[in-house]
Amino acid sequence: MTSQQGLPAAVDAYKAGRFEQCLARLSPLIARSGRDSKLILMAAQCHAKLGQLEQAAQYYAQAADLDAENGRMLRLLAARSYRRARRRAPALTLARQAARGGPFDVEAESTYRSLLREQLLLAECEIEDARMLERLTSGDALAFGVDDPHDHIMWCVDEGLNAKVTRMHGGAAFTAQSRLERRSRPHVFGERIRVGYLSNDICDQHATMRLIQGVFLSHDRENFDVTLFCYTDDDVLSADQGLRSQYGTIVSIRELDDAQAADLIRARGIDILVDQKGHTKDARISLVNRGLAPIQVAYLGFPGSGTGIDCDYIIGDRIVTPDSSRPYYHEKFCRLPDSYQANDRLHRVLPPPAMRESLGLPADAFVIASFNAVKKITPRTARLWARTLVAIPRAVLWMMCDDDDARANFIAFMAGLGVAAERIHFARRADYPAHVARLQAADIALDTFPTNGHTTTSDKLWAGLPVLTCKGRNFTSRVSESLLNAIGMPELVADDEDGMVELCIALATDSDRLAEIRARLAENRLVAPLFDTARFTRHLERAYEMMVERERQGLEPDHFDVPALPRPVRSIAVSPT
Repeated sequence: MTSQQGLPAAVDAYKAGRFEQCLARLSPLIARSGRDSKLILMAAQCHAKLGQLEQAAQYYAQAADLDAENGRMLRLLAARSYRRARRRAPALTLARQAARGGPFDVEAESTYRSLLREQLLLAECEIEDARMLERLTSGDALAFGVDDPHDHIMWCVDEGLNAKVTRMHGGAAFTAQSRLERRSRPHVFGERIRVGYLSNDICDQHATMRLIQGVFLSHDRENFDVTLFCYTDDDVLSADQGLRSQYGTIVSIRELDDAQAADLIRARGIDILVDQKGHTKDARISLVNRGLAPIQVAYLGFPGSGTGIDCDYIIGDRIVTPDSSRPYYHEKFCRLPDSYQANDRLHRVLPPPAMRESLGLPADAFVIASFNAVKKITPRTARLWARTLVAIPRAVLWMMCDDDDARANFIAFMAGLGVAAERIHFARRADYPAHVARLQAADIALDTFPTNGHTTTSDKLWAGLPVLTCKGRNFTSRVSESLLNAIGMPELVADDEDGMVELCIALATDSDRLAEIRARLAENRLVAPLFDTARFTRHLERAYEMMVERERQGLEPDHFDVPALPRPVRSIAVSPT
């Protein structure tokens, strides 16, 4: 077959979706010409369609070098393909080229900035964040569309700026008209309150479910009719160990489009729809914004206002959602009395502590732990950690990071702050029992800023590991303070970073004081509200009742606080394994 015959055959195969056949036709053509960007781009598209991401990235990058007019876009495609293939180093190189390859480009900047965080290139992050902050504070509309809302709160503490982010995945923003249509739709309340939870995390090994699954299991079924609307992927479901089957009624909507899913949910007469995703991965924002229930509530998944998502209320508490934050939310505050965060103590294991020797930790060191996601480790966080390590010569930092390039980048940054590489110990992901066991081998944990540990903080407290934090300025930076107050340890919340460093130094040099704190934390874990699932569930149910009471009276949603139940005097059973 000649090259002239081969190209039409390749095009025909591509149009017919026969991508492997198309590649077979393209291969000799590319080998002969080598410099035809259109052929190389077609090969890239074929590999992308086949899920062969690394090969697709290579071809996109080749095409970019040959096509000056479209080179920036092609480098961005290459970067995103490498990233999806978990080849973050070449992805970052190409994303950096795309971002710096011309005028300010929202998509190129978004990918570049996200990769910087994943790779812990903290000095470069610091420079880029300063540039972005300048654009944001000047009111540059394009700048508010760069970071995903979840990425944005990883570094920006300004609630006013947080509220203006316009980037959305999974749908278009709601409008005043769409909200009015939802609120005006006829609805009949029954004897039981019908609550629907919307999530794609419904697996007993998912971090969010480890928090809320106890609520699902503890709901008062006489007064509440609970349905879980699930669009969880198979790869997540495959990790489930059987508890999901006990959550109650689960209705799968994964295979339904938004219109079909909306019809199904409305047909069930849901009174309160609880969106557990907000602006997190694979959220179905357009589905929520179709109007699924007369009352729509944001809870747990996203620590802040769900800009553009049609929810009447956000569930918080007096710490994460203080009165001063009201101007920056379109949602009304429903504040729970202890902490906003649910915690499942019914199935939370507490195995014996792991030995330091088995973890590669020095037996005589003061071990400072952080098992928060890598993207939460900002330049601010790393500088605070470095100050603490320099001030405590026998201390080592123990952190979770799977990526070798990110590890090397972090070591280099810390070396510039006077922390030697041998003082940093890395851990990889572990199954939950092993994780809780190893947490007990540390002396203390330091939080991340501005996005605190959320599930990771409650995991550490459950393991008896004190977590030091300081007061924050938005929801995501106030979470650990909320959890520490709910477990009766407010003294671990410093006023500022200086106070946090001083507190860590004091505990490192006073073993009796640290031992007393750890003993009190272990005791409080069994009696304080944070891990009292039944108490939390009753508070949440009362919140739902108060929402429905307003709705039945024809009142618009408004801010309210849920009254606290009396504190029980009892201990909570703990599962050892």
